Amino acid sequence: MFQVVEMAYGAIVHVHESAIPKGSDLRVEALAAPSVFNEGRIETMRAPERRFDIFAILTGLLAGGIALSSPSWAKTHDVAMTAVETNVVIEGGGETYAAWTFNGTIPGPVVRVTEGDTINFTLTNPATNKNPHAMDFHAAEIDFLKNYRAINAGETISFSFVAKKPGIFFYHCGAPPMIQHVARGMFGAIIVDPKNAKAWPKADREYVLVQSEFFKNPDDVQAMFDRKYDNVLFNGGIFKYHPFVTGGGKLDAKPGERVRIFFVNAGPNEFSSFHPIGEIWDNVYESGNPTNKLNGVQTYVVGPGSAATFDVVVESAGAYPLVTHSLTGALRGAIAVLLVGPDAKPAPLMPMVPWVLPAKQ
Repeated sequence: MFQVVEMAYGAIVHVHESAIPKGSDLRVEALAAPSVFNEGRIETMRAPERRFDIFAILTGLLAGGIALSSPSWAKTHDVAMTAVETNVVIEGGGETYAAWTFNGTIPGPVVRVTEGDTINFTLTNPATNKNPHAMDFHAAEIDFLKNYRAINAGETISFSFVAKKPGIFFYHCGAPPMIQHVARGMFGAIIVDPKNAKAWPKADREYVLVQSEFFKNPDDVQAMFDRKYDNVLFNGGIFKYHPFVTGGGKLDAKPGERVRIFFVNAGPNEFSSFHPIGEIWDNVYESGNPTNKLNGVQTYVVGPGSAATFDVVVESAGAYPLVTHSLTGALRGAIAVLLVGPDAKPAPLMPMVPWVLPAKQ
């Protein structure tokens, strides 16, 4: 039998038993005290493969010995996305593209949780859309047929999963033809931070970069199969982070900062050979898992549908382009300039998403 302790604002409100398979988790569920941040939040402590004395846990809770904010308590996140078929800006001159997106941007929003957290996910495909859509989270370990199936316009699908492994993971639409749904922009990144924050060095600045191929004709599926792409994008834009290109921006950092790049290759077909010109990656973590650590790496290959986390500490002010060293990709759009200087301002994980250009005079 399995005992569940439910608490509300520090008081036990219900204890019940439930039959569960051997080896399942012991769960202690509690509602945190009300606030703007945690209103209605349920936090769950998971203890796989271990035995706990339920009375010891109750004593600790009542005595205040186990804090609800402890890192050992997993959280539950409700994540909702909408499939949006819309035009998006993909080039600094204002060129737009008939994209299929999550929430109207390429890439879709970054989902960020901690190892052990539960994600309750809902995808809505509005009746105004013309195509079926779906969601596939590479961070999840759940049944494909049940959860990743395509839904028609006017339908909604929901599923839940536990983010069991830390890392940076790809998510994307899996509706057929999947190659077209990915090529037209239905992808994004989910970061699963390690539950032990000391598993790797603390970053001073973080960015998410998602590489993808761009096909000017969004309906030419055969060109997608034949790898006849026109450009390679970082975060949905051609030279989006190149300050010497019309409409282009940059990524900022200060000298001596540890800059962490969560890098995803959305494909759908091409490999990325990620390299910092003028620098060397201090650390590379395959799939973003702190246990998969490499040191002093010049260039690292990330295949389509995969990801890695890259750390670099730039000592001197200057410009350091981050590129795919597959040069046909870099010279067709996949360059992000890391501009290092003492006046660098704080920046979001994905600057310039969406890419909003100044109004033409």
